[in-house]
Amino acid sequence: MAMILYDVSVSPNGKRARLGLAETGEAYETKEVDLLGGEQKTSEYKSVHPLGRIPALADDGVLVWESGAILQYVAEKFPDAQLLPASLAARAEVYSWLHFAEAQMHSYMGPMGFQMLRRAPDQRDEKVLARGRKRVPQLLQALDAQLAGKEFIVGDFSIADCANAPWLEFAPHVGIDMEPFKNVTAWLERMKSRPSWQA
Repeated sequence: MAMILYDVSVSPNGKRARLGLAETGEAYETKEVDLLGGEQKTSEYKSVHPLGRIPALADDGVLVWESGAILQYVAEKFPDAQLLPASLAARAEVYSWLHFAEAQMHSYMGPMGFQMLRRAPDQRDEKVLARGRKRVPQLLQALDAQLAGKEFIVGDFSIADCANAPWLEFAPHVGIDMEPFKNVTAWLERMKSRPSWQA
């Protein structure tokens, strides 16, 4: 039975999971969750994701929710895809940047995206936007330094790249100037050139 990804096509978090799945080369199906229609609030969907959010992955009786957990799951299930390095020390570096995306980048980009896309201009919380526009460049400075001399975040492609790129593609739409971060912008172009980016 093919894996089923519960997703919303425009979601950066969904794209994180899709990138990881596509990189494995394994078959999976996508089920678009009707957020506007309230499908995520139904008891049926909450049996997949207890918080009623996306993405979630169903794999032959195994349920995995949260995009970072999905990335780790597929990386471990399909080791031939080489989404995680072999040594524990190298994996620790991947996990650090995976959680950087979860705890840092998403913490600012998610609320900013909500304000810009889901709120009318006169109803936006400018404090949320200002806080993100101050903090995200600091995060990008750290990522830019990490990418110096590297093709991907830890050198070889990994789930750390899948975790970080989708939100950063969206950054200019919330008022983040990417121009100063040359290593990040070059890396994003490399990410966009991968076949998995179209997934």
